[in-house]
Parts: sequence; structure tokens; C-alpha cells
Amino acid sequence: MTLRLPDWAPDLYQILHRSPELGFQEHRTAGLLAEVLGREGFTLTRGIGGTGLVAVLDRGPGPVVAARAELDALPLQERTGSDFASTVDGVMHACGHDLHLVALAGAAAQVASRPDLPPGRIVLILQPAEELGSGAARMVEDGLTEVVPHPDLLLSQHVSAMAPVGVLVSTPGTALAAADTITVTARAPGGHTGSPDSGPDPVLFAACLTQRLHTVVGRDLPPFEQAVVSVPGIAAPSAPGLRAPRATLTVNIRTFEERVRKTVLGRVDALVRAEAAAAGLAFGDDVRLIHETHVPRVENNAPVRDRLTAVHRSRLSMGHLTVPPALASDDVSLLVRAFGCAAVYWFVGSGEPGGRLGPVRPACHTDEYLPHPATLAVATAAMREALLAGLAGELCEPRRAAQPDPAAQTEAEKASPQNSSCGPRLSSTRTSWEYGQCPRGDLNPHAR
Repeated sequence: MTLRLPDWAPDLYQILHRSPELGFQEHRTAGLLAEVLGREGFTLTRGIGGTGLVAVLDRGPGPVVAARAELDALPLQERTGSDFASTVDGVMHACGHDLHLVALAGAAAQVASRPDLPPGRIVLILQPAEELGSGAARMVEDGLTEVVPHPDLLLSQHVSAMAPVGVLVSTPGTALAAADTITVTARAPGGHTGSPDSGPDPVLFAACLTQRLHTVVGRDLPPFEQAVVSVPGIAAPSAPGLRAPRATLTVNIRTFEERVRKTVLGRVDALVRAEAAAAGLAFGDDVRLIHETHVPRVENNAPVRDRLTAVHRSRLSMGHLTVPPALASDDVSLLVRAFGCAAVYWFVGSGEPGGRLGPVRPACHTDEYLPHPATLAVATAAMREALLAGLAGELCEPRRAAQPDPAAQTEAEKASPQNSSCGPRLSSTRTSWEYGQCPRGDLNPHAR
């Protein structure tokens, strides 16, 4: 396994981790990456989608391989205790986006420096606001597809605390769920808490609606269907004697199947209307429902994914696990749709070496999450070999490999991916697995 890093990579990673920026505010982050990639010979286009950055390496006619990484951080106060912990109050890289950026830049630099690099073009897409679910859409709306070569293949990777470092994880076909974000706002005249009978209470409406929304999956869907309905936030003005004049709920929905999505969206709408009526609030006037964002599910091109898995196994000797689809989401799917290209999305284990596959703490999106130190080198190597294989035409045919039509896939194809011998063995439900021991591999980041 060759796990080497450019000399600048460890320092850049720590700089980015110390200075996280929220979605559409990533000016310094994009600037640092532009400086590095410009030195490596990439042609830069800045400001796409606000703070987005695109870097292109043109080595003549041939395959066009794109790769995406995310610029933004999360609104969390870091509690990792790291000596390079975030210095920005209330903001941290709790989802590994800083590592994704440096791994992509490092891999691209290593590829660009090869004297035997085959002809073709590399397109790096550094996207803002992935956590908001709107960064990819903003880049597309801002003309992304008009300023870069259309790729034959789009690559993306993400750290995962659910697998040990040195292990890669992926899924053929559907890899990640679709996501919908809805905002529900209730307004009333407000008043004093000592006069609860003087008018509707938006906070009580929000509390009752939250309870009802969490019954949708258990009561409105068949037991074998999968979905998640969550209320990640409720906001209202607060004071001991204040009956708040407004309350806002954020509702997040995750689904795999479009028919399930439509059912869930319909039930959410019906429950909002019913709770509004029960609270004495008029839907459409006092209570408003806004569908903020929709992110399609992430679809891996199964044959291309299988070829890339073989590349990673043979050239890096990394363990690889095939797992069921996850109810996480990623708006990279919007970029894939915009370009109409094949795509592969995989996970890079970031847990302790020799660990077991499965839920662990601290996990991504928690204030104590920090990838294992060797993860950066592993992710860099994984992306480097993916870029090289794509340019060499080993993954898909140029111009233009098509995504598999989800409608043409049978339920069995979606539900029963083939699993590697060291990976989780699927039980009768596709989200249940038995945990198997994972291989360690050589995790020395300076190995030659």
C-alpha cells in the first residue's frame, strides 16, 4: 500500500480544521485550496455558487474525470481536545469536509506530477454548503455545467467512523437516501403566559406537531418500507412571561423510494393542517409550510463501482466492505444529474485500526468527532488511484457513460448487493447486519 502525502498536506489539514466556515461563507477555505491547486498547475474558476471553486487540469483529448469535495463546516462547538481544534466559536469540521478537501487536493497534485499521466482532463469541484443541502444546486444554477468540461465520471468520497481506518466501504446501486427539508412557521398575536386562554400558542402547536410527525414512519408506512422523519430544530422567542408570537420547526425527511417519499410528504402536509386547526390557527395564513430543499438519492453506477473496488484492492491492498444503502444524503447527486454522467461514491473508514464495522461514538456530526490520523493518507491514496484509473479508461468508456436507470432496476437488485467476505452479512432486512472483523492493512502514512 502506497500512502504518501504531499509535504503541504498535513499542515493544510490542520489549518482548515482550526478555521472552519459555515455554508456559503467559505471564502478563506476556498482561497487556501485555490492557492494550492494553482501551484499544482490547475486552471481555476472561483465564485461559482457564491464561494465554490472549480479547478481543471487539461492534458488533451481523453477521458474527463471529475471529483467533488465539500467546503463547509457545521454549527457545533468542538470538544475533541485536539491540539488543532477549531478556534471559531460554535463552528467545527464535524463531518470530515476538511479532510475530504485536502485528500482531493493531495491526490490531484500527485496525479498532476506524474510524467506518465495519460491524456485527459481532471475537473475538481469544491462545493459550498453541502450541509445546507443547497450548495450543489447553487453551483448548477450559477452555470457550473457551462464552464467546465462535462465529465464521463464523477467521484466522491466521505469519511465514516463506522469503519476502521484502512477500510473502504461502498454500495452498488442506491448508496444514499433522498432528503427533503421543510420549514413550518406558526404565528399568533402572542401574549402573557398568565393568560393562556387569550389566543393560540405557536409553541404548543410546534410541540404537538413534533410528536405527531414522529409517528409517520411507524403508523403510515408498511413495516418493510424505510424512511426517517425528524424535527432537528424548533425556534421561538423565549422569556418566562412570554407566550411566543411565533415558532418555527425544521422537518427533515429521508427516503429511498419516490412512492414512499410522496406518502411521507403527503402525511406531513396533512398533519400540519390538522394540528393548525386543532390549535386554532389558519393554515396558509397563521401557519405556513415551505418545502426548502430536495436532494435526490445518490446512485452508484454498479459496474463502475465494481471496477473501482478492484482497483483499490489490487493497488492499495485495502480492505473493502459492501454495505446496504444508508439513510444519509448528499447533494452531490444534483451534480451527477446536471452532468448526466456515471458516478461512484464511497466511504473511507476513520475509526481505530482493527475495529469492527458498526455504530460508534464519537460519530460524524458530533462535537467529539475527529478522524484517525492515518485517515488523510488513506483517503488521498484512494482518490489518487480512482483518478488515475478514470483517466486510463479503466472505469468507464469516455463520452459518456450513463447512470443506470433506477426505474429499470428490480427491487432485488436494489436490496441485495453482493457482500465481501470480511464485510457485513445482510440479514432479511437491508439495514440490518452482523458485524464482522475488518482487516487493518498497512496504515503507515509515509510508507513507500
